[in-house]
Amino acid sequence: MTITISATDLTALCAQAARTAGADHNAADSLATATVAAEQAGKRAVGVAHLFDYLQAYREGRIRSGVVPEIIHPASGWVIAEAHNGLAQVAFDVALPSLLAATRQGGIAALWLRNCYTCGELGHYPRQLANLGFLAVACANSPALMALGGSRGPVLGTNPLAYAVPRPGRSVFVVDQATSETAYVNVREAARAGEPISPGWAVGPDGVATTDAAEALRGALLPFGGYRGGNLALLVELLASLAGAAFSLDAPPFDRGQAPPGIGVFVLCINLDVVADGATRLTRYLDRLHSVHGVSLPAMADQAPTESIRLDARLHQRLLAACAEPV
Repeated sequence: MTITISATDLTALCAQAARTAGADHNAADSLATATVAAEQAGKRAVGVAHLFDYLQAYREGRIRSGVVPEIIHPASGWVIAEAHNGLAQVAFDVALPSLLAATRQGGIAALWLRNCYTCGELGHYPRQLANLGFLAVACANSPALMALGGSRGPVLGTNPLAYAVPRPGRSVFVVDQATSETAYVNVREAARAGEPISPGWAVGPDGVATTDAAEALRGALLPFGGYRGGNLALLVELLASLAGAAFSLDAPPFDRGQAPPGIGVFVLCINLDVVADGATRLTRYLDRLHSVHGVSLPAMADQAPTESIRLDARLHQRLLAACAEPV
């Protein structure tokens, strides 16, 4: 059963729930905006459902409240945002002016967010840059949940990769995917519901493939496409942790304990104005793939974010309850 709620009202509820859990007002607003954007993008696994991980993390101390990100410029074209174990979304918001200035000056610039809680919907970061006319790529690591190259246990996070392309006069083109065969939250929900998972998603604690979600939680997720997906996941790990964020192997869990995960996010921003008709040329190419060659990808749909959101009724009730809980 679902209910329909406006994006404005849902944002207000998410912000109130975050403040009730202990977030400062700035962090609550940033997290609420990103949560609703994920719902609008159809990324429900990292939308309101994932918000409850943030609320629990605030209550149990895995996210630091009231911290102010520190912006560091170690070299030309480099921006580092030290999140001090706060939100990646807040660190990105604070670092955005520096990233834009560096990109306009040099044509290309990179941003590292370090010592963050999980990134949430990764597409949230390059989407904002593409809406400003920039081509952007982002990746992030997470606490170890995925096997690599035959390892019996988890050594990498689900390590998503996302990119966004501006399309003048139209909605931006955004691709956002994990390097694991499925998201960890999907396996966790299947375990809670007592449902099996699809073959190829995970191995159990013995390293053998399993469709038992509970066994998968005790084992490890698998990368998509075998070792090819694992290679991409490792690249994400290296880029995301380059500026000093925790490696997945060293990052505490995001959903239990009191220690912050301290993960990293890497964002590459490219100024298309350096190349004549850069954004227009890329848009025409994407259109050509679709109209001439029959390529059909979800990201190709020209659709503005909807103001009306369909939300699971049980999530809505949980959200209302979270707004009323004492800090």
